[in-house]
Amino acid sequence: MKNKNKTIITIATCLLLAGGIGATAYFAGTKNGSSSTEKTEVNNKTDDSNKTGNKGNNGSSGNADQEDNTGATVADMALKITDKDKDTSYSGAESKLIKLTDDSGTVKITEEGTYVVTGSTSDGMLIIDVDKEEDVHLILKDATINSSTSAAIYVLSADEVYITLEGDNVLSNGGQYVAIDENDIDAVIFSKDDLTINGSGSLTIDTDANHAIVCKDDMVITGGNFDINAKVDAINTNDSLAITDGTFKISCGDDAIHTDGILQIDGGTFDITAAEGLEGTYITINDGTLVINASDDGINAGQKVQDYTPTVIINGGDITITMGAGDTDGIDSNGNIYINGGTTRISGQSTVDYDGVAEKNGGTLIINGEETDTIPNQFMGGAPNGQGGPGGNGGRGNMGQIPDGFDGQFPGGFDGQMPDGFDGQFPGGFDGQMPEGFDGQFPGGKQGDSSDDQQQGNKGRQGRRSASANNSDAESL
Repeated sequence: MKNKNKTIITIATCLLLAGGIGATAYFAGTKNGSSSTEKTEVNNKTDDSNKTGNKGNNGSSGNADQEDNTGATVADMALKITDKDKDTSYSGAESKLIKLTDDSGTVKITEEGTYVVTGSTSDGMLIIDVDKEEDVHLILKDATINSSTSAAIYVLSADEVYITLEGDNVLSNGGQYVAIDENDIDAVIFSKDDLTINGSGSLTIDTDANHAIVCKDDMVITGGNFDINAKVDAINTNDSLAITDGTFKISCGDDAIHTDGILQIDGGTFDITAAEGLEGTYITINDGTLVINASDDGINAGQKVQDYTPTVIINGGDITITMGAGDTDGIDSNGNIYINGGTTRISGQSTVDYDGVAEKNGGTLIINGEETDTIPNQFMGGAPNGQGGPGGNGGRGNMGQIPDGFDGQFPGGFDGQMPDGFDGQFPGGFDGQMPEGFDGQFPGGKQGDSSDDQQQGNKGRQGRRSASANNSDAESL
């Protein structure tokens, strides 16, 4: 019995020490650069005035030995939307008509210009293959395109392709993708070059294989009504994505809206059910109404590319994030979070998780129904499956109790060192179970502190979701 009691005290001491050790999140700044297109030009200033826009670049550790590698300012991150991105006009007399039937097969567009696509095909596709300096304006006008083994629309080569939505349009894939060239086509709309979608019509995309929309370059959406069901990602871009307007009903198995680089939302209405709602390296929400139901992260800023510090900025809009149970986060940033305006509501066990700095400079933040003026950090909170760490919310069992009369001080003369000869291993034969008859109460039966800090526990998560977490080619280029 004496040895069992000593074991209990040793375990309790280890837990108390572990609970008292804080984790200092550290994020090293990365190189800065500009994207390959004009839409994502970044002003790479390095003077002192620039540090305020991304001052979490060197983490919160204050490591003096770390080189000051400052990122671009918030203002510099704004994506540039052109008038042409919003222009839905065209001349019918100067346009070429493509009327689809079941006999259409594969239709190739090899010259720049405006093309009106209408009709229906049960097994066909459009391939756009023009010079790298040429643009194509594609008008989808009550068009239905299903490709049994590839993309319904495939942009192989162009400077920019503009898709304008008129009427009701439906694009789909038959459930598999068979290679037709050296490119790994894995989406209903697959574009290797810049892509813009606008208009007032609707676009329904339904696919049981891979993604709905993939753009290997920059993408802009300035209008349209989208109803997307996808097995993996709904919208996935490699460089940047800007959304200024539109309505989006999205249900997918992985990311609803994903970009490796900059994601900027200036407006629109979003109804999202997905594993992750928004994902990118640098995410800015300026306006819009977003309802996100996620089973992983609601909004996730991770190091997808090395050009920017992972950051989430909320300047406006109305955002409601509801998280599933388990190891999930409402907003998860591998770097920084800035809330400057708008209304953000987050419901879930772990609501906010960040590794850099977090500042609430304005707006309204509601966490689990209660408004707060500070941004919580639950990096150390909650173990997988919602169990919490020892002594946390889920740690109210055998390992979560404090001895009766314990006042926060260790026994006189205890210097924080383990007993002489203790090598970090528990006694031989100890299997993690408490002694027979032990009911979770230390002598006296006093339970531990139930304060918020005590309840956070320790997730023990050492990494974050990275670009390599999704093996799809849409995220690896």
